[in-house]
Amino acid sequence: MKNRKVYGDSYLEVPVYRVKGENELMEFSNLEPVDTIVIPSELFREGSIVIINRGDSMEKLIMDGTNVVIDTTKRDIMSGGIYALSIPWEGCIIRECHSEHQGLLLRPYNKNYPESTVTWGEFEPDMVIGEVYCSVINVFR
Repeated sequence: MKNRKVYGDSYLEVPVYRVKGENELMEFSNLEPVDTIVIPSELFREGSIVIINRGDSMEKLIMDGTNVVIDTTKRDIMSGGIYALSIPWEGCIIRECHSEHQGLLLRPYNKNYPESTVTWGEFEPDMVIGEVYCSVINVFR
């Protein structure tokens, strides 16, 4: 992956992207990095991207301003997993996802936010950016 520096065998410096609300499906290839983060190399695999989480809908699991590592190669929803999604009417969101009869249930961790459902008629596979598998606060600066 380009824009990645290696620090010995243990750490990598990787680009961080800021994702704003969009009216269309997210295209990360069109974004410019806004920062970098140094993380343990075992936390970053090929096909991963790092974004800055904005908002408190997933707190206390993922805090506002935390860097979130997303595996873009894992886009098949497994019920109960945490995924980054590009929802045309909301932009990029992170939610716990559950496959249900009527559609994909999107559950925020923060109980102050309502659950929502993307019906199967509205759902497009390209809405799934990838599985969130790690959040990191950069303590190396």
